[in-house]
Amino acid sequence: MHGSGTVGWLLVGLMGATGLFCLGRTLRPGAAPAERRLDGSEALKGLGMAAMALPYGLGRGVPVGVWAVLFGGAALWSLWAAAREGAGHRGHHLYHGVGHLAMVYMALAMAGAAGMSGTGGMAGMSGMSGGGGAELPALTAGLLVFFGGYALLSGVRLIAAPAAGATATGTVAGAGSVAVRLLGARELPHACRMVLGLGMFTMLLVM
Repeated sequence: MHGSGTVGWLLVGLMGATGLFCLGRTLRPGAAPAERRLDGSEALKGLGMAAMALPYGLGRGVPVGVWAVLFGGAALWSLWAAAREGAGHRGHHLYHGVGHLAMVYMALAMAGAAGMSGTGGMAGMSGMSGGGGAELPALTAGLLVFFGGYALLSGVRLIAAPAAGATATGTVAGAGSVAVRLLGARELPHACRMVLGLGMFTMLLVM
């Protein structure tokens, strides 16, 4: 893929920053436990995507079994939480479950591609060539549609969030220090999901 190293580092920076921000949201005061769990799930995915996207073979330093156990377990937890949580968070947990399973899928695909090429130093997620004229696998195509659509939906919700927040009073976003207001802003969960959705879309596209 032309310019794959640049794309890889951009993904590392953006996904890593988003993951760290979501991790910070888990520590904000006044957050409901259900919101902290969602933020933690997003932090795990963002930081995992940053590690997987490292170019020049650095992203392959983590064995595929570790990815499978880590994100397979996270997917099972998200699906369990979707069945346990109220309707307001069920859709988000289902989305995270699909995202974690997609991480396992990408790790397995990377390992398989490295095995077929016979090159142990394959350039991570962002160093894949895109397969030339190879046909796009149906699962990859389906995941592209899913994450692209979800990123678009999150963008629409992000635009609508400030208007909804203007009528709310007494929220965490409206009180406390600048850091507390920033971490508790109503728009940020939608922004995080939009960024992570676009990152997943990009990683699947160059896989």
